[in-house]
Amino acid sequence: MKFLNTISCAVFFALAVSSILIAQDQPPMRGPGAERIEQFKKVRLLEVMNLDEETSIRFFARYNKHMETLRMIQKDHNELIDQLQRFNTSNANSAEIEPVIKNIEMSEEKIAETRSKFLEELKDVISIKQIAQYVVFERNFNKNLREIMRDIAKERWNRQR
Repeated sequence: MKFLNTISCAVFFALAVSSILIAQDQPPMRGPGAERIEQFKKVRLLEVMNLDEETSIRFFARYNKHMETLRMIQKDHNELIDQLQRFNTSNANSAEIEPVIKNIEMSEEKIAETRSKFLEELKDVISIKQIAQYVVFERNFNKNLREIMRDIAKERWNRQR
């Protein structure tokens, strides 16, 4: 039974990832495919962390707020990098580039601060062991997602040849 559940989750996950790759005109990780992945991620988090209903409500309220904050910071961060890219193509001088690089550094520090603050805030909601499970899950989930996306892209590349 567990094997069947794992297979069905893997199929769902692969379909969700493939829908993201098909919608290439959208920004990364946004749209219906990304929403399905986020829903799947939340279900898996519930399973891995073994959260009861009340705790899961409190956890996901903070998690959703945290993710929205990270998205906004990441959006600003990406805009700064886009600005650097434009400077590279226009052969801008160092005086123009330096403040943008400083802003990127500040943005990266803000991302790290936000993540650290979130983990600290979780201590009021879940146990230290569950925080550890969350941190490990987050790393492994993102790593597996990248691997699946890379494999799908590789398959497409091979089919086109």
